[in-house]
Amino acid sequence: MSPLSSNAIVIHMAELSDVELVDNYLKGDNGALEQLVQRYFKQVFLFAKTYVKQDVLAEDATQETFVKVWQNLKKFDPEKKFKTWLFQITKNTCIDILRKNKNILDAGQINEEAMESSLDNLVDERPLPQDLLDSRGFEEKLDQIIRSLPEAYAQTVRLHLQHDLTFQEIADVLNQPINTIKSRYRRALINIQTRLR
Repeated sequence: MSPLSSNAIVIHMAELSDVELVDNYLKGDNGALEQLVQRYFKQVFLFAKTYVKQDVLAEDATQETFVKVWQNLKKFDPEKKFKTWLFQITKNTCIDILRKNKNILDAGQINEEAMESSLDNLVDERPLPQDLLDSRGFEEKLDQIIRSLPEAYAQTVRLHLQHDLTFQEIADVLNQPINTIKSRYRRALINIQTRLR
């Protein structure tokens, strides 16, 4: 095979949807799985790092996640979004790693519902201005602010802004009610907008 036709295959695979790549892999195309790993490796690593904090543990979680994906690809429901399924596996893998490392899981340290009524009146649901999101240096500042947010808020913001998941998909990944996710996002947005002003 000439290098030219080899490049054409790579470009073609890059254009395939996640579901098409899964289907191709299940039909015997090992390159399709490699393409999925390349497509999501960085996102899975960054998402894992929000849970486990350390690069070394995030790398372990990322590798374990893709091993689990490989082992369970036959169980993937093509009616669902692959990315949501992948992030659910990542989250569960991170929890397993934290348990193995005897780290304390700080699940639900914030009483979401207790804060809901007082904050609902303050909510500014306008999205962050696109020109701000696009401006040089802003991404770094935003990342700094997100890192300083309570963990549950930071995860929600990252999944929505950086990984492009809908609120319903985030609720599915984190196994939380959608209203909790929405209110968490609104509160995080208020915090971010206040600090950017």
